[in-house]
Order: sequence, then structure tokens, then C-alpha cells
Amino acid sequence: MSRERIVSDATRLLTPSSGLSLDDVVQKYATKTNLSRQILQDPQDFSNEFWTQFQQYLVVDGSRLRVCHNLPIQHGDGPVYVFIHGLGGNMTQFEPLLRLLNELNEGFLAIDLPGFGYSEEWPKYDMLEITKVVERVVHKLTERKKLVVVGHSMGCHVAMHFILNFDTEYSIRDMVFLSPPAPNLPQLNTLTARLGLFVLGNLPVLFDWYRIYFDQSKGLQSSGIMQFFHNDEPYRKLWQFFYNVQIKSRSIVQYLRGWAPIDWSSKSFERLNSTVIITGDVDPVTPLATTKSFYAALESVRNRNLIILEGCSHNICFDSPKEVAQQFLTAVVDRHG
Repeated sequence: MSRERIVSDATRLLTPSSGLSLDDVVQKYATKTNLSRQILQDPQDFSNEFWTQFQQYLVVDGSRLRVCHNLPIQHGDGPVYVFIHGLGGNMTQFEPLLRLLNELNEGFLAIDLPGFGYSEEWPKYDMLEITKVVERVVHKLTERKKLVVVGHSMGCHVAMHFILNFDTEYSIRDMVFLSPPAPNLPQLNTLTARLGLFVLGNLPVLFDWYRIYFDQSKGLQSSGIMQFFHNDEPYRKLWQFFYNVQIKSRSIVQYLRGWAPIDWSSKSFERLNSTVIITGDVDPVTPLATTKSFYAALESVRNRNLIILEGCSHNICFDSPKEVAQQFLTAVVDRHG
């Protein structure tokens, strides 16, 4: 099968598990006046055969986590690709890349971090503890030590902490950062930010109220869609919105309160063979200048590659699925397959 066909198959939209066609699902919600509530009534509109086959639930430290992997049926000897989503994200946003790897018989593992997607909530979200959860899942599901770690947005910071804490326990062959944030976020330590997060952490209903009545009430015109998409694919936008309205405000706030800075002077980065950054040029969440500052912070890595996708916003795998899959295949998979 040609590379073009593999990418095309991996990125085409699959028929929803509800049995409706993609057009029927889009039309079904086109006239809904209260989309944020009504979109939750038929979850099978936002699932498909891929997730039915590969997702499962694990109990880690007493909490139920949703994961997705093909490790029992994967036969190659290459690294396992570990996917870590960002703040308010979930593992389904990586679907085009997961399906690409499955087509190529490469092993993958994606995780819904605690409090996001369909994973259970935690009392608090210290970033270093979240990193340990990722490691426990990786350790539990694969005996192999060869990894390629992929992070998106906030997940890039979790991925960096994974390197700092576990690079001697795993052979990390590559790091891939999709739409990375700034290398440091000192604004979270200001008195104003800490006070605001303290209030919202104890009264998340205030954030819920704002999100429900002033943002999510706008449906596909809400900030979580407008800032994440540049291109117009209505079904993918509906999929994103379906998950957006399920995000708990408390989880978002507590993740920000538990944020941990990265030690960019660590020798761990010098031991990395290479890193690849893929970002969109019209991303308002992590703008190009922010991505370039993240790239500059990785100067101690021997081989760096910055790839910029034209006309692509923050949800990189949903906004430009074919382009990101092609770049991922060429810049990452080809070097390890």
C-alpha cells in the first residue's frame, strides 16, 4: 500500500457507532438550540469502530483511567508511541496518528489523564504525580523500554517531566511536541493568579457558570472551538464540543494549581537523540512565537526539527489531519520503523 493511501485511510472520518452517517450527525445537531446539553444525549454519535476495538479501562492507584492501545496485536520491534494530551484534552484527539501507527503495525498507547476524557477525577492534580501515573500505565501495559513520547499543549510539559524522572528507566528514542506551550509559565506564580486559582479551586461553580452560560451556550462558536480550529470540518468540531462540555472546571483549575516548572538545565535533555515539534501557524492558544521559544529551550538536544503547518490551529490532529499525519510519518516514524 502506498504511503499516500496509508495516510488517507488513517485520516478519513469513520462512520459513527450510532449507525448514522457523518452528514446525518451534522444535520442532527445543526438546529439544536441548546447544543451543550443535547449533544450529550447520544454518545455513540461520537465514537467509532477504532475506539470500540482499542480503548479499555485500567485502575491505577485506585482510580479508573481510560486508555487506548494496540500492544497485544502489535508485532513490530520498534518503539511504543506514548501520547499525552493537554489541558482539557483527551486521547481521542490523537485518532489520526493512532490509526496511522496501527496501519503501520507500530505500537501505540494513549491515555486520558485523570479528570479528563472518561478518566475519573482526582482530589488534586500535582503535575509530578500525574507524570508518575503516566509511567505506571506505561509500565503496566508494556515491558519494552523503547519509547517515543508525544505530547500536545500542556501534555508537552508532562512529557518533559517524564523525561526528567524516567529517562534512565526507559530508552526514549524521540520526543514529539505538538503545539507546545511556553517553556516556562511564571504568570501562574503571581499573587493575582494564585489568588484567582485558589478562589476558583474552592468555588469551581463560578467557572462552571461562566463556561456554561457565557461560552458553551454559543455552541460551535464557543472559544473551545473557535480557538482550536481554523479549517471547517463540522463533524470534528462537534466531536471536540462533545468532549468540551464534559470537562469539569475543577479539573482545569486544579491542574493549573499543580503546575510544576521544568528544569531546562537537566542533563536528561542532552541524552535525547532528537526531538520534533509540529505546530500550526494560526494557533491563537500557543502562537508561533511561543512554539519557537519552546524550540529554543531545547537547544541541548542534538537534533531538533521544527515543522510549521500552514492554515492550522491548536487542535492540530483534527484541524489538519492529513498534513500532520504525513509529517509525523516522514519526520518521526520513518526514522524508527
